[in-house]
Amino acid sequence: MSFREKSDWLSLISLGLMGIYFTEVARGLLGGSHPGGPYYFWLFWVLVGVLVVIQVVTHVVLAIRSPKDAQTPVDERERLIHLRALPLAYFVLLVGAFLTIGTMHMGFSTWQFAHCILFVLWIAELLRYGMRLYYHRTV
Repeated sequence: MSFREKSDWLSLISLGLMGIYFTEVARGLLGGSHPGGPYYFWLFWVLVGVLVVIQVVTHVVLAIRSPKDAQTPVDERERLIHLRALPLAYFVLLVGAFLTIGTMHMGFSTWQFAHCILFVLWIAELLRYGMRLYYHRTV
């Protein structure tokens, strides 16, 4: 497995941690309460901090374990993988953004609107990394 494929795996898995936050938000919404306040604020920022630490530490460890592979420039195959992974992910982002705009007309609060946007961004990034991994195996 190449350095960039390992990097994509680590990014996908660490980004998946944000699922904890969205699960908590969904549980609050489905429970009939209005999820907001300091708990969700701190949960979000703690998870973002953990995500950043995991990304930095694991990429440093990967680079130390294979320094030559980490320093090689992006070749044509990897450039093609990155280009092929973008259209589906950003189509989902575009559709999700327009659907989220529609939530303003459904009576969603500003807090709910912001979380819809965050959720769409998160799904699009998960899809982008997932497509990159798929293309690493098929291209």
